[in-house]
Amino acid sequence: MPDALAAIARLEAELARSNAGAAGFDELARLKLAAGDADGAVGAYRECLARTSPSAALLNNLGAALIKAGRLEEAIATLESALAQEPGYHRALVNLGKALRTTGRLSESAARLHQVLSVDPHYVPALVNLGDTLAAGGSLAAAEQLLERAVNRDPTHVEARTTLGIVRLRAGRLPAALDDLRAAVALAPEHADAHSNLGHALFASGDWEAAWPHFEYRFRRAAQRDKLSPPAGVGRWDGKLSTHLELWLIGEQGLGDQLQFARYGTLLAERGIRCVIVCHPRLVGILSLAGLGARIVPHGTAAGGAAAAAARWFPLMSLPAWHRTRADTVPAAGGYLAADPERIARWGKRLPIGCWRVALAWAGNPSVETGPYAGRSPPLAALEPLMTVSNVRFLSLQQGVGAEALAAVDFGRRIECFEDLDAGPHAFLDTAAVLKSVDLLITSDTAIAHLAGGLGVQTWLCLMHEPDWRWMRRGDTTPWYSSMRLFRQASPGDWLSVYREVATRLGMLVLSEGSAHHE
Repeated sequence: MPDALAAIARLEAELARSNAGAAGFDELARLKLAAGDADGAVGAYRECLARTSPSAALLNNLGAALIKAGRLEEAIATLESALAQEPGYHRALVNLGKALRTTGRLSESAARLHQVLSVDPHYVPALVNLGDTLAAGGSLAAAEQLLERAVNRDPTHVEARTTLGIVRLRAGRLPAALDDLRAAVALAPEHADAHSNLGHALFASGDWEAAWPHFEYRFRRAAQRDKLSPPAGVGRWDGKLSTHLELWLIGEQGLGDQLQFARYGTLLAERGIRCVIVCHPRLVGILSLAGLGARIVPHGTAAGGAAAAAARWFPLMSLPAWHRTRADTVPAAGGYLAADPERIARWGKRLPIGCWRVALAWAGNPSVETGPYAGRSPPLAALEPLMTVSNVRFLSLQQGVGAEALAAVDFGRRIECFEDLDAGPHAFLDTAAVLKSVDLLITSDTAIAHLAGGLGVQTWLCLMHEPDWRWMRRGDTTPWYSSMRLFRQASPGDWLSVYREVATRLGMLVLSEGSAHHE
């Protein structure tokens, strides 16, 4: 990477000195794209276009760079322009199919990719992308057939191998998925997506020790590159302990991820390390209550003062790998978060009495309900079997899109909502108080699940057929939270049977433990 950056710097200096033509900026764009600077590549391609006629090939390259930069609507418009010049251009059709898939326009994506295959049924990039599109729509068997065709056509095609492994993992074919992903890593030892997905498959198999090194490749993936924002002027920790060390642990990914891995701050504090947990601003309140032995600050906080010279930073989600965490060594599984006693008392007075209090959450962050996480949250209607259980009052912890769905479903007013729940700048302070005041939480894979597990609250977690790596593939318990019980789909998309089982278990629990709660 240093050589690549040096080459980019030299070329940029040369282009600044001369009246450069299109070829120089085309080369600069190629170098920036290879170095992972998609936005820089977009800028270079636009400079190139300003100096030459906009050919279909050049517009396609710009469209591909825009996809990598996440600027999908611009990419779609640019690729449509390329196809206006050359309607059957395979590479532009494939890239357009990819962009349309990423925006959720699956039928349009499939149509563009079929357009390529109708002319060349063996064109591997089209087979791979159509397989990806079909998988995104839940057609895993059809996707697997297309991807097998791609691999048979070109056994060295890394994207084909990787995508086939991902689809087989989602379909529950773990041994085959491991074979595919190991083959992809062997073909391209630095391929970030192959490594990351191999890590997920190894987690699913229970081999955590082998999985953690692959998990570290997450930062080389386009979707997570540059997601960390360590404090300026602070170097990355080399993993060596020192009595003078101040370690800034940088929270990453979603709110639930930051809640789940905050527990590791305590382990370092016990070893005499001064820790600073850097998290989403809305989590500062709830993590500050936890007694993690660390200072809690929001993202963007500067490391100032004389101690800054001894400060180092490290990704929060890399601490399990540093600790060589196994399923039998997960720390603080019984709970490590806390709720505010005053809020508990206040909310306890507002909640119903003489019945079971069961909190509900069913909708995760809609922005991540794509790709392998598509279908992670059930439709609200799937919760209807719960409404048949007597002597239970359901309390919604949902906000935003999930809460809005309640207005369209008639559950006989069995679910109570709270408009002022966590209405302030901090997330989860009220939610934590409610959770400490209820008998049970029933939820899908949401941040609230991690909050409840961290609080030690009895939680029933409803999972899609092939869930996120941390829940593994089998069993009704998880090493991460001892108070949590898992309910898994028997087949992809079958939420109704999950909630029927949950309703049955809930009815039995209410019957066996008595009907009068919270008098």
